[in-house]
Amino acid sequence: MMKVREFGVGFENLHAREFIRNAKLAEELGFGAWWVPEDYFFRGAFSLAGAVAAATSKIKIGIGVLNPYTRHPAMTAMEFGALDEISQGRAILGLGAGLKDWIDGRLHIPYTRPMTAMRETIDIVRAMFRGETVSHQGRVFNTAGVKFNFAPQRSEIPIHLGVLGPKNLELAGEIADGVLLSVMTSPAYLDFAAEKIRRGLEKSGRKRADFQIGGYLILSISENEQEARDRVKPLIAMLISLMAPQPEVPILATAGLGPETILAFGASLARGTVPIAMVTDWMIDTFTIAGSPARCRENLAKLVEAGLDAPVFFEVPGVGAEQLIRDIHVHLMPHFL
Repeated sequence: MMKVREFGVGFENLHAREFIRNAKLAEELGFGAWWVPEDYFFRGAFSLAGAVAAATSKIKIGIGVLNPYTRHPAMTAMEFGALDEISQGRAILGLGAGLKDWIDGRLHIPYTRPMTAMRETIDIVRAMFRGETVSHQGRVFNTAGVKFNFAPQRSEIPIHLGVLGPKNLELAGEIADGVLLSVMTSPAYLDFAAEKIRRGLEKSGRKRADFQIGGYLILSISENEQEARDRVKPLIAMLISLMAPQPEVPILATAGLGPETILAFGASLARGTVPIAMVTDWMIDTFTIAGSPARCRENLAKLVEAGLDAPVFFEVPGVGAEQLIRDIHVHLMPHFL
């Protein structure tokens, strides 16, 4: 089997103390990265990441991912500077455009020019870490003479973009160090994403080896194959339903899931029913890694062959965090590292 650069894991709905305990376990079992999502109205990512950094010594700690709007880029740089210092240079900054419905609709923060906002955020953050005094007059953000009052742990930090669409994937290849693709990533979508990233890398004069393609994956392993597959059905049903406002989104379209099906899922959810019965075996195999250990290795291999460097396994309701970590360690890591 083809090898990966590292295995990662990420959880967002754990009590903070469980979060730390499981991060320590992941480090002990040889995981390369612990990713801390920051989803809307869950626990704050920097607090959790700082606690993990203080409790571990080797595992990389990724913030995966922040949007550019709810923190000014200078504030993001300040918080990441502290995290990188606590972790002694093990931190990764993940950025994504975020969701307009939450940022603009719920928080009433103007959601303007998301691609430009990410680019300007990266420019400001990187300049501050290089020790520059930053006066930036942009289309989204402005600064006037901002500069760190401390020497950061590193002058260059790794930045990964959590993006979906073709323009943003190309942007990642041009200005970032990696991507963190969304759950529901399939081999077909990886092919699509890798081509867009390649175009961006060409713009920046870099090689594919200079860039890491990671992705959140939905995983459920059991010797009882049907039980493992049934566990992911509610999550798949919900995720497809939530895509109904954008039924031609590339992550689903490239895999062959048509707008009519996505709209039908959305209509069911709008009526108050999560359409679990509409989830097919093809959907499970295309958008998740679920089943027996052998089947899971086979489906992960397809993603790796399509270009996935760094799988990041995300939580699945009904699968305990410790169990998920141990299952990956036993059934997958020996075959791909």
